[in-house]
Amino acid sequence: MALRQYRCLVNSLNIRSQPFTQAAFRTGQTLRRHQVITVEDSRRAESEGYLWLNFERGWCAARSLDGRAVFMTDAVPQRERLLGINIDPNNPTANPTPEQLRGLGWVRFVLHMDSRREPPERAFAFYDPIIRAYHHSGTRILLILLQDTFVGNMPWVNGDWARYARDFAVRASAIAARYRGQVAAYQIWNEGDLDGAPTSHYVKPEDYATLLLLASEAINQADPSALVISGGLASDAANSIEYMRAVRRALGNALPVDGIAVHPYGHIPPSPNAAPFPNYTGSLDALMRRFTDAFPDKPIWITEIGVARVDVNNQTYWPRIANYMDKTIDFLRDTYMHVLGAVIWFAWSDSMDQAGIVNVRGEPKNPIFSTFFANLHADYPIYERQNTPFANSIALAHSATDALADASAEAFAARLQAAAPNVSALLLWCSNGTAWLGGTGALAVHSAVDLSRIAKSLVKARVRLHAWHGLHGADITAEISQIVQAALAQGVCSIVLDLDPQRLALRQPDHIRTFMTALRRALPAETRIGLSFDGRPANFSAVNLTEWLPFIDSWHPKVWYADWNGRPSVLIGQTLSALRPYRKPIVVLTQFGPDGDMREAGRAALEPHQAAAGIAFWRLGTASAAQLAAVRGVAMPWLAGYTPLDTLGTVAVRTASPLRIRAVPSEQSPTLGQLQPNEAVSVLERLSLPPLEWIRHRRGWSVARNAATGEVYLG
Repeated sequence: MALRQYRCLVNSLNIRSQPFTQAAFRTGQTLRRHQVITVEDSRRAESEGYLWLNFERGWCAARSLDGRAVFMTDAVPQRERLLGINIDPNNPTANPTPEQLRGLGWVRFVLHMDSRREPPERAFAFYDPIIRAYHHSGTRILLILLQDTFVGNMPWVNGDWARYARDFAVRASAIAARYRGQVAAYQIWNEGDLDGAPTSHYVKPEDYATLLLLASEAINQADPSALVISGGLASDAANSIEYMRAVRRALGNALPVDGIAVHPYGHIPPSPNAAPFPNYTGSLDALMRRFTDAFPDKPIWITEIGVARVDVNNQTYWPRIANYMDKTIDFLRDTYMHVLGAVIWFAWSDSMDQAGIVNVRGEPKNPIFSTFFANLHADYPIYERQNTPFANSIALAHSATDALADASAEAFAARLQAAAPNVSALLLWCSNGTAWLGGTGALAVHSAVDLSRIAKSLVKARVRLHAWHGLHGADITAEISQIVQAALAQGVCSIVLDLDPQRLALRQPDHIRTFMTALRRALPAETRIGLSFDGRPANFSAVNLTEWLPFIDSWHPKVWYADWNGRPSVLIGQTLSALRPYRKPIVVLTQFGPDGDMREAGRAALEPHQAAAGIAFWRLGTASAAQLAAVRGVAMPWLAGYTPLDTLGTVAVRTASPLRIRAVPSEQSPTLGQLQPNEAVSVLERLSLPPLEWIRHRRGWSVARNAATGEVYLG
């Protein structure tokens, strides 16, 4: 019996005696926002256009079958590290090393270039080792691009934001190209909704719309995997929301971002005595509700929150600030995990608006410092994202030769956003063998330039482009050149190779290895390669599937349930069972069909026990408008594309006296607390820094063993 938990997303949801909407079936009871229920998987039903869940108190509608209304979502265990901190590498007192922040989810900082009053190459040379070090440490970077990055014609003084936006995009492109694969996300501007603020430049919504679109397009072309986040909104909720709505209107009801950023200073969680000062009276819960209601399809990123501009030397404030921090992070993690992209505290050092967790000498301000690191170590997900750009995504698959009703790629993107806004990827069959596929429609491909044009057109809808190539293998040199052109086209996220035994010349193991070795050498190391093929297990041997395994990053099995006269759930289940032992991410490639069959295919592929990373529907060019709209009804479970982390075991304290817990694995690191004799902890990470061997647990780092003396502290 599979049990799942669901969280109510609306203020009030009727509980009914049966899965029907008529008044006679109301029980008079309701679920309230954030309430969680437990449901047996078999106790679900589709009725009157809704998916219903049955639990001990009755039935509740979870969502409409067309996906246009959602009332409940998975209860969402943590799947990503959320916590981060604002730093300033341009300021020597606010530039911690990655080792000092080991295990942190995010660092956020401004990329100072023109403000440094030196050539861009010298600014790059300064930031290169910093960005590289954080990337290698596993801490993701949110890089802020604003007037300090590019001054240009200073439109906040001289006007002509259109010119500035074009030039700003050129700079953004150069930055994203240089840091491709290293910077996880870019934030475009900061607090641009504040008029007259001393630390930011106000940008009218219509001007910000142009700036945001051009920057998003430029970043996507240079690094398709990077996220783009709006500038942090800092005015009151009503004004901030209207500001972003005006931006959206200016862009034809599109928002080319992966998240909406807010700076909720002065807002407190609904916890007793949470306010650090009397003027902190705003409701953080109300603000989050308003933003999630206004932008239900976008994660909310809190890119600044904290207590700034106070007397940093008054240590009586520090416990109050630590208490506010602790209650705020707990509330956000417990209540809004399902809509948050990040929670980034402001700031590391007191030299940053007097808001640090350390002073200007780098000394910890306890209990603020210890509270931050306690939350850092608690911010540890038990799942990890599968290593594919298709993870947690619904894709459409299309042949470049198929005609579409749209006059342009931009028109197609607008139609897609309106009909199926849950689609986040397009798999485009663009080439066969040694030639481009061609075509005459909006998504025709005659060169790599066409792929880049299409990728750019999809930015407004935040749809990523993936190239799809029909592999022949007869002329190896020419075909590798063709694949490389497609894979490296600007804006292309990955390349998927299709294996069809009717045309495939590569059958023998040595031929496959020779070809794939040459292809891998011709592509950058970070290039993702997928493999599509007949998903029926009996046919795997026709393409010698296991020989491709060392060279590819993901499986894309084709499951044509309608053509094969089978049920989607049965056929997809058989395919997934056969491929799981190979331990590669699986993206099920299936067909458009009746809406019920498409929802069944989605459940069969994406439910957590099935463990596919994503799903794609073929063939867009022949799909009806109703079939395209039916994609909206395919639900994406919270944990689709994520797998449970393996635990590293449990250890207990072997010493007679308490064992220190450190913020980071260093004997010079501040102490966060103690483990008591015989206390057991789960091991999250192991690190050897001779002569000491460290383990990380949910409260911090502790020494497990001293290799020089042989002493064992945890075992």
